[in-house]
Amino acid sequence: MTGLKNEKDGYESLIDAALAISRIFSLDKQSEIVTQALERAFPSYILTMIKVMMPPSRFSREYFAAFTTIFFPWLVGPCEVMESEVDGRKEKNMVYIPKCSRFLESTNCVGMCTNLCKIPCQKFIQDSLGMKVYMSPNFDDMSCEMIFGQQPPEDDPALKQPCFRTKCIAKQNHGVNCSI
Repeated sequence: MTGLKNEKDGYESLIDAALAISRIFSLDKQSEIVTQALERAFPSYILTMIKVMMPPSRFSREYFAAFTTIFFPWLVGPCEVMESEVDGRKEKNMVYIPKCSRFLESTNCVGMCTNLCKIPCQKFIQDSLGMKVYMSPNFDDMSCEMIFGQQPPEDDPALKQPCFRTKCIAKQNHGVNCSI
């Protein structure tokens, strides 16, 4: 894929790899690399099975939300299932991350959030798992909402968020190419 290696383990290795990807590759290529990595992390038959056995429904949207809160706190920090409205009805299909204390807070980087998390995750979940998802980061308080079953808007405000040039740890300390 990228040929990048580092000597770190676990989450620190992930951050180191993300910083390297942001330094070396264009913005479009950054998202593409992460999407490909997500696709390679799962056997294709598992992705197909999930897509076929869990077509979009209230059950699958709520299942995806519950699954996320169990298996992804190591990546984003504590999170919880909350309700949102789908077709005029309340469902527990939203994951609220009060503070993306791992990825966003550790880099304070808008570009890394959008290019290495938001865009590739939305694409992977929709294309590989058959579930629309809209990830809505709040760059003021570093929270994020993942709303399963909702298509990202054409005019996504997160993609217009300017770089935190004076606060961006990734740009200041690592010279990343993260400006959107």
